[in-house]
Amino acid sequence: MEWWDDQKRQQDIDDLNNEMAGRDVGRQHRFLHDRDPQYIEERKREDKHRHDMLMQLMRDAEYAAAYQRAWDALDNAQDALSEALLENAEETERLAEALDAITDQAAHLPDGTPVFRAADGSLRDADGNRLRSDALPASLTIPEDAPSYEEYAAARDALHSARMRGQELARIQTEVVDPARDRMNDRENPPDAGELDAIEARMRQVPAMITAGRVLPDLERSGDAAAPVEPEHSAIPTLDEIGPAP
Repeated sequence: MEWWDDQKRQQDIDDLNNEMAGRDVGRQHRFLHDRDPQYIEERKREDKHRHDMLMQLMRDAEYAAAYQRAWDALDNAQDALSEALLENAEETERLAEALDAITDQAAHLPDGTPVFRAADGSLRDADGNRLRSDALPASLTIPEDAPSYEEYAAARDALHSARMRGQELARIQTEVVDPARDRMNDRENPPDAGELDAIEARMRQVPAMITAGRVLPDLERSGDAAAPVEPEHSAIPTLDEIGPAP
């Protein structure tokens, strides 16, 4: 049957060449389905059917109302989160500038390492390590008005907290709000009424997530309101609380 295999192989080659050239051979494409007019027409009908699924659901007044409530909750959640992200970005920038100013005003070793005097009188580097006096150059002097190690550590920790909060806010965006928006925009497989209620309830949790600085556990599909959540960390110190750099 070798002759038959050769003939079939040649037929495959001819069909592929015809499909690549766009020639109509009177039968369905065997290889390049995305170029097959029949396949393309079937996909169009499927896409229209999926689109019509949401339109059909929206004809139901209760479903349409649930859909609108979910969208409103999503918009409100995004507004609150966007405001928090902006405020955090501005605070992070201010704290970074304050830390830079404190570092610039500190005494420095010849290699650029900042040196601070702590409340106990010891000299410390930026990591809080004690510096041996006999290992320091004799030319090193700590001005009376130089920032203390405690001032530096407070500014450093405040900046770290602000950056960590920014990461958590971004996580709320990517793990909570964005998936909800993607689901609401899914016209091929629109959410049912129960899922819409769950999305609405989840979006109403976002303000509590922002306050807590973390993503809260998933709600049950019952859509019960979320209980108040106490923040897990103290508020990020402001520049006024840190105080101006000496």
